[in-house]
Amino acid sequence: MTMRRIELECPRVEAWSRLLAAADKVGKVEEAHEASYFLIVKGRYGLNPVRLRVSVLSGPTAATAVLEIQGRGQDVWGVASRKVIDRLSAAL
Repeated sequence: MTMRRIELECPRVEAWSRLLAAADKVGKVEEAHEASYFLIVKGRYGLNPVRLRVSVLSGPTAATAVLEIQGRGQDVWGVASRKVIDRLSAAL
């Protein structure tokens, strides 16, 4: 499993809306829970399917948010998960 944390300079609600827009560019949103601010995105890298579980957490201040991204792919080395996480990061 691959994991990455990204800090955004925006409030948690704005980070959630930016995440939804970015997730649509990367793949298909399978689950989105607005009350708890997490979603599951299904993407692909080549033939490898990858699921990302992304949580939007409160940052150190009210004006920041932290995204915690966990990638779960079927490849042995986690390359596909890292590539899909990179695409999501670039879309944000």
